[in-house]
Amino acid sequence: MIGSEITLPVAIIISLATILSTIATSWGVVRFQASQHDKRIARLEERCEALGRELSTFEIEAAQRFVTGEALMLFKGEIVGAINRLAERLDRIIDSRSGAN
Repeated sequence: MIGSEITLPVAIIISLATILSTIATSWGVVRFQASQHDKRIARLEERCEALGRELSTFEIEAAQRFVTGEALMLFKGEIVGAINRLAERLDRIIDSRSGAN
């Protein structure tokens, strides 16, 4: 009888020790993963900030380099006007030559 009385508390103690060690190990793993995620988040935030700065630089350069819609319409009007004037000159030249024959 003494053997069975000793075995039951030992089994309970071993079970409790196993449970506690499992909880402690799980907590340690979760803490480690959380710190790894924190480091990754910090790296991603730095990368986002760098990309934001790069985008701002590009936007400034694009605003300085590329033509606006208004300027494009102005250039289009000038080109169309020059083509029309050239066509009128050609018409006058053709008319003067056909009248000379």
